[in-house]
Amino acid sequence: MTARETPATARRRHKGHFDRGAAAVEMALVMPLLIAMIIGIIDFSRIFNGEIQLSQAAREGARVAALGTPGGFNAAAVRNRTEAALTNPALQGAATVTTTMRVVDSAGTTLVDSTGTPFVICTGSTGFAEVTVRIPYQKIWWGPVDLTQKAVMRCAG
Repeated sequence: MTARETPATARRRHKGHFDRGAAAVEMALVMPLLIAMIIGIIDFSRIFNGEIQLSQAAREGARVAALGTPGGFNAAAVRNRTEAALTNPALQGAATVTTTMRVVDSAGTTLVDSTGTPFVICTGSTGFAEVTVRIPYQKIWWGPVDLTQKAVMRCAG
């Protein structure tokens, strides 16, 4: 205690000595929760962005499948157009894209031609072209293993 300090001032200064590491302890307790929230926000944003991109790719594939053979397209054109629409950086890499195509009637049953194989694109004006796109998702922390989107469009319409 100096000559100018009163005993009360000296006690306050000494009491502040015990609070010196409180901010560091509080930060150590809060930091893991804050980091988990930030990683969760990033992961959810990547999932949401990927779903939007897959939806657009499935719509593009369904549009080409709905135009079908009258428009001069075949199943390979549908698959190529669908995969070309997947330009999202989150979906790049050696991921295997699974594209499923079929033509269904209004009741949802798959239309079958005379040889017993399902149509994969529209050959006339009946039914609906359905394209489903599935791609593996590389998650940071949590989330789905695969992202899937389906688009349906009326044939030749």
